[in-house]
Amino acid sequence: MRLIAVAYVVVASLYATSIPLGKGPDESAHIRYVQFLAENHRLPVFDPENPDPDYEFHQPPLYYALSLPCYLLAGGAGETAQHAIRFFTLLISLALVYLTFGLARVLCPGKPWVAPAGAGIVAFLPMQLSVATSIGNDALAEVLAAAALLILAAYLRTAARQRSDAPERPVGAGAMVAAGAAIGLALLTKSVAALLLPVAWLAAALAARHPDGYRWRQLLRDAALATIIVLAIAGWWLVRNRGLYGDLFAQRAFLEAFAGRRPSPQDFMSEYQVTVPEYVGQVIIWTLASATGVFGPVRGNRFAFFPFWVYFATGAIALVGLFGFARYLSRVKLTHYQQEAWIVCGAFAALLIASFVRFNFSFFQAQARYLFPALPAAAVAFCLGLQQLVSERWRAPVLFAAISLLALLALIGLFAWITPQFRLS
Repeated sequence: MRLIAVAYVVVASLYATSIPLGKGPDESAHIRYVQFLAENHRLPVFDPENPDPDYEFHQPPLYYALSLPCYLLAGGAGETAQHAIRFFTLLISLALVYLTFGLARVLCPGKPWVAPAGAGIVAFLPMQLSVATSIGNDALAEVLAAAALLILAAYLRTAARQRSDAPERPVGAGAMVAAGAAIGLALLTKSVAALLLPVAWLAAALAARHPDGYRWRQLLRDAALATIIVLAIAGWWLVRNRGLYGDLFAQRAFLEAFAGRRPSPQDFMSEYQVTVPEYVGQVIIWTLASATGVFGPVRGNRFAFFPFWVYFATGAIALVGLFGFARYLSRVKLTHYQQEAWIVCGAFAALLIASFVRFNFSFFQAQARYLFPALPAAAVAFCLGLQQLVSERWRAPVLFAAISLLALLALIGLFAWITPQFRLS
């Protein structure tokens, strides 16, 4: 694991220093948020009538507030300060690598190679490296979401052990307090973290199952605790949004601001003369491509891509992993807590996908990074699937080869960023 962490820092540092500033996803708008905090000493207010270039001002403030000391210590405005924030974000994403390792240890104990392999996938996926080394709140949101899922999985494991070792005692509530704290901080980072709260309720409902009867009091206690902690941390932000924008997450103001300024599905279909099924196909294709890596904009509004065969190969390998994971679930006898933990992870992924689909029926935003809060669980599932399809003798070499190829692809992805002759669209 240390080798993966060191390699990640090296490769990520190359990304952070080589990619031109302002070329990460919405990076220029994110840095304007930090600049506003430094210059005005208060939170910005999003203006739906004039959103550009401050179109990220509706975002929750935690990432930007944490970035502010780096910005100020590096001298404020200028490239040095922006690079300092990039390296701060890089270190945040290093925590995601370790959290993936921890999540794998909880989800599949007894499979020692899955944890480092899953961590390696999260470390070297080219698109994730792009997110992890850009100025923006995605990285911190991913870390806090992974922390919440890890806490909930460990909570379910503790509840299962409690049922078997001391069935008369209810499971402790400390884990739900910790999960609520992680979700509350995530909600202060990015609004999509609100999806984690119903996932926590689901975990509480699963943990309350008991051979002697359902423990309704435990369910109500744990669900209430998580909710109260979330509101104690992030409730002020929701109240502020309600007062300023008329809704808890400022989504209405965001949608109003970009109506006519960002391509809607109708605009996309009209410009490219495609039907609704063809539009859905384009969203799927772009999402799958950006899951591996679509870089830029490199020049103007043009993006850099890998050659088509790279997307075809990574897509095929992902399908193989998905098939293997389905086989793993159907053939391997999982403990009760493992089944419950996978249900929780699957529910979070399903809610993310539903939110992503809804977003793309408002604007064409087929960017897989919106699904990356579920990346740690997906990486663990892929490694389990890959292991399921090869003999025990070859499992470690296959996983090592997969990580090595992904690291190589990450370096090629960096080449795509900085080489103008690379394929553009």
